[in-house]
Amino acid sequence: MNYYDRIEASHRRLLAQYGQGNVEIGRTTTTPGATEFDPPTTSTVFEPLRAVVQGVGLEYADGSSVRSSDLTVQCGVPSIAPDLGNKLRIDGGPFLSVTQVDPVPAAGNPVGYILIVSRG
Repeated sequence: MNYYDRIEASHRRLLAQYGQGNVEIGRTTTTPGATEFDPPTTSTVFEPLRAVVQGVGLEYADGSSVRSSDLTVQCGVPSIAPDLGNKLRIDGGPFLSVTQVDPVPAAGNPVGYILIVSRG
């Protein structure tokens, strides 16, 4: 077991112990129609995340792309890496849009992600 494997295992254990509520990440995929005249089909698949959710910190809030009303979600590594535009749902509430994705650590294999999500 290398260093990143140990850190990821510790991260998963802490999120399992201190994770909050029911957090799901949704990925929207668009499938083209059978012919060029058929409309495309869009579907969203949700995956549960172990995560800790809190208000955005001052280090992220810049007033333009990240507002003080946004939320910070620290989560483990999902089956597919999070991306901008993914949807997040916390405790079955309204959809939130992922506006920033920061892997932890910034270099090397990620052991988790810090997501900034917008309420509006």
